[in-house]
Amino acid sequence: MSQRGRGAGRADDQVVMRGASGWWISGALAALFVFMLADAGIRSEWSTILLAAPWMAALLILCWALLIRPCLVVSPEGLTIVNVLRTHTLPWGEIAGLQVRYQLIVTRTHGAMVRAWGSPTVHPRRDQETDGSPLPAGRRFVGVVEAIEQAREELGPPEHPRTESATTFAWAPVLAFSIAVALGILSANLLG
Repeated sequence: MSQRGRGAGRADDQVVMRGASGWWISGALAALFVFMLADAGIRSEWSTILLAAPWMAALLILCWALLIRPCLVVSPEGLTIVNVLRTHTLPWGEIAGLQVRYQLIVTRTHGAMVRAWGSPTVHPRRDQETDGSPLPAGRRFVGVVEAIEQAREELGPPEHPRTESATTFAWAPVLAFSIAVALGILSANLLG
């Protein structure tokens, strides 16, 4: 699943790719939690709501961090890999190769590899190349690499090429999860 994000300028052009299952799993979980909290509210079980709500929030935050946050962002400047807690921003010149097994593996020019949790799910190819030869090891699973290459071609060359890579740590999911767990423990101690 991919989404095209267009901003006012050429530097904002990007294609975001992530698996679709995270949205429906999180949506089903959220709907179940809303139903359970509404049922407790109708029954006037306020202590149940206060005990359950923080733990439900913690599970939804965890589900978001594991299933929705991870994605791939293709831009004219490079590839951004958003994993659960780390974001790797790689310029195209620093990417030596893209390989797909059960997840995307980006090999950098200096040999280090970055695994992308957020690459969409792909299916193994059961056939052979059109000329009858067996598939190369890196192309046994197809879909993501071709989608990245196609998005890169559609977006065109960057106006200002980026030359440096960056890796950042996402504190927001850790902080939100910690607060939800702390509220769950606090409510259990106060009401239990």
